[in-house]
Amino acid sequence: MDVFLDGTKVRLDDSALVGEGGEARVFKHGALALKIFHPVPSGDRAAAAAFDQKLARLARFPAGLPSNVVGPLALAKDKKDRVLGYAMPLVDGALDFGKLANRAWRTQLVPNEQVAELFRKLAATLHALHRKRVVVGDLNDGNVLFKERDCFLIDTDSLQFGGLPCPVGHERFLDPRLYGVDLLASPRFDEGTDWYAFAVLLFSSLLFAHPFGGTHPRLATLLRRAEARHSIFQSDVTAPRQAVSRAVLPDDASHWFQKVFEKDLRAPPPDALLSLSWTTCACGLEHARAACPECHALGPLLTRPVLKSRGRCTARVAFQTPGRVLHATLQGGLRYVHEAQGVVRREDGTEVLRGRRLADLTFAVSGPTTWVADRSGLVERIENGKVIERARTSSRGATPVLAAASSVAYRQEGEWLVEHFSGARVGQVLEGQTWLWTGERLALGFYRAGGFTFAFLLETGRAGLKRLEGVSWQGRVVDADARFDAHHALLCVTTELAGRDEVHRWLFDEAGALLAQSHGGSRGHAALLLGRVVLGTDGGLVLLKTDGGHLIEGVSFPDTQSFVSASDELLPQPDGSLCVVGPNDLTTLSLTPGGSP
Repeated sequence: MDVFLDGTKVRLDDSALVGEGGEARVFKHGALALKIFHPVPSGDRAAAAAFDQKLARLARFPAGLPSNVVGPLALAKDKKDRVLGYAMPLVDGALDFGKLANRAWRTQLVPNEQVAELFRKLAATLHALHRKRVVVGDLNDGNVLFKERDCFLIDTDSLQFGGLPCPVGHERFLDPRLYGVDLLASPRFDEGTDWYAFAVLLFSSLLFAHPFGGTHPRLATLLRRAEARHSIFQSDVTAPRQAVSRAVLPDDASHWFQKVFEKDLRAPPPDALLSLSWTTCACGLEHARAACPECHALGPLLTRPVLKSRGRCTARVAFQTPGRVLHATLQGGLRYVHEAQGVVRREDGTEVLRGRRLADLTFAVSGPTTWVADRSGLVERIENGKVIERARTSSRGATPVLAAASSVAYRQEGEWLVEHFSGARVGQVLEGQTWLWTGERLALGFYRAGGFTFAFLLETGRAGLKRLEGVSWQGRVVDADARFDAHHALLCVTTELAGRDEVHRWLFDEAGALLAQSHGGSRGHAALLLGRVVLGTDGGLVLLKTDGGHLIEGVSFPDTQSFVSASDELLPQPDGSLCVVGPNDLTTLSLTPGGSP
């Protein structure tokens, strides 16, 4: 594709693609990012009107905004002078704020003191925008980025100013007062709606749960609880397992959040909330109280029960650390990588490395080998604490392409997937856009460009990619994962489009035939048990069944709710039990006869 910036032709191709969503594709061009909008469908008057509003917003974009508000620098046009998109500064190596609410990723990597600093800077940015009579509107965890201690606001072509409405609001951050309101008709957002979204972001980042998350016996969804102002503060709401108790906050901080979510307070946060003094307890919990609320309530870590039961479910803590579980897998037994006090070790206590910045690293395991890859694509093979080999792999954004099982390890060299041990090229893929996972017998991946998705299956130890038919979606990829058993593979993709998240799942057999699929339904990690899909949700385990080519929710196991959440990875074990991989623990779930999935 050729575009023109200030009359200069620029050639764009998929190798420079850095992101793709429901409305546009973003390409890297030197120190710039070029956002190129998807063509407006012929005859779609609503889409044409929205596009006209976007062009008007670009033409009248206000000057003098804070430097961390990533706005347009120049229009990108075609040879007939029609606007295709715009150029903006490239924010390279940044992560979205959604990472801050991911307990498994953030614990021990980004302390609450740093989170508070990022939110102080975001608050200052909002104050500056509001003084200019600019409202963000669609403030969410995907359009605020952070890099070290700096934050950036992107997707600014939807800002509300000068009578131009913000056309969309992400449902998890949209003020409930705007539910059911036509956002395109006129400017509907205000300063208060920005501060509501800010409060949701801050609450989620400190407590690892949405303020209307968890489960409730009558109000079944997050949106219904938000509509009723029935927050996680209420005693009849069961918080997700991965959530941190609000007891880590001082009482006045909790009361402020409760006023926002239950009493419709719409105001900037008090300075004291963003300047709390945080302490990390020996148990690993960060809190802003005089004493650790968890240890005070439960006693020292060593006295906590290893075995718990509820109804037909028995949970045994197989491993626990005050640090983090970095990676876990089943390879003839449970193998894992964990960290505490800056030292990374394997399941047998063998040291892997120490003193490295873990936020930059990806881990994988092949038997006794620990693979470590950094953002630059450097891959190290470590055994017994020593680096015995180095190689390189391509990256997708800040994520290196690396997947390993007992006898294989895949990385990417340019446009080729390579099996490291044999050195064989196993298939051609798209550089910078490839996702990849592997089990013991099967591996699966995909790449996406220009709305086209190529998903593939391969058999470990053999070359050749088998294309998987029927895999497609619209919108931006928020997350993706794949699960395997000996004869099946499951691909799960979470997307965001027009302010809504949706989960897509496709179940394939070993020959690549599509057995069943679903679009929508509960979020959560899945496991495969002899072709059956078991889903971990905040309400416990749910068995998905196939019905006429569709994956639908079947039997649920509420006795497991206390021991699993939607963010926990599930590893099926040979005896039929499941290992739940939490942020800092590994727990084996067993169900008595009649209760087993």
